[in-house]
Amino acid sequence: MKLDPPRLMTLRIPGRSVAYDERETMLYALAVGFGSGAAPEDLPFIYEPGLRTVPSMATMLAFDDSWLEPGGIALRRVVHGGLDLEFASPLPPAGSAEIACRLVGLVDKGEGRGGLVCQESVVACGGIGIATVRSSMFVRGAGGFGGSVGTAFEPVPLPERAPDSSTEVPTAANQALLFRLLGDRNPLHADPKVANAAGFAAPILHGACSFGIACAEVLRRFCARDPARLARFAARFAGPLYPGETLRFAFWQEGPRIFFQARAADRGAVVLDNGLAVLAP
Repeated sequence: MKLDPPRLMTLRIPGRSVAYDERETMLYALAVGFGSGAAPEDLPFIYEPGLRTVPSMATMLAFDDSWLEPGGIALRRVVHGGLDLEFASPLPPAGSAEIACRLVGLVDKGEGRGGLVCQESVVACGGIGIATVRSSMFVRGAGGFGGSVGTAFEPVPLPERAPDSSTEVPTAANQALLFRLLGDRNPLHADPKVANAAGFAAPILHGACSFGIACAEVLRRFCARDPARLARFAARFAGPLYPGETLRFAFWQEGPRIFFQARAADRGAVVLDNGLAVLAP
């Protein structure tokens, strides 16, 4: 199966409205690690009074795989490639969001290799744009379709020096099973047989979950847990993380720009690369 540029680049993805409540907002926070250490400072994300929304939850509001089949893409071949979020203001803890999505580019990795599909979604609340979600999906074996078209999302290079700080964040053995309740039911994250057939030793954690864990850690370390402090958050998904493994983060800070990378601590394998958080004034 190869990507079909004329079919995909002319595909119209209907706009939609997504209603969510405080329960989903708290479930997302729990699924990306808030409350796992019983820190009272985490309560604003997992307890109703003054509830805050983790900014990366915008990825779940924007998540929609209904266009894959009309675009000729099999779900079993898809893994997430990366995310890049920009925020105009914090997401409300509950309400209704209008989602407008379009495909903006295809990247040809070559014959017998993969293809990247780049999409952009605008999340609006009450007619006002809150977040822009740029997402790339890697489709295994779908390259060799004749060359890249449209707009590709370029990764942010990391500083060429030793990191300024580091930290470790454990994940739970059931974290993928918890995260999939938010909408991404790809069996790759739950069924060992499906994971094995895809070349993995076991079900892997969603890339969007690792991304959310990184967002939570940046909120803790650099934003005083204030979602309004985060103007942009991006990372490339470089490799799988298995539930129960520990993420080891390296951070570089240059003014309002926080660069980061995350590895599976025991294996040393890079999981998140080219990470960037931009702090609001």
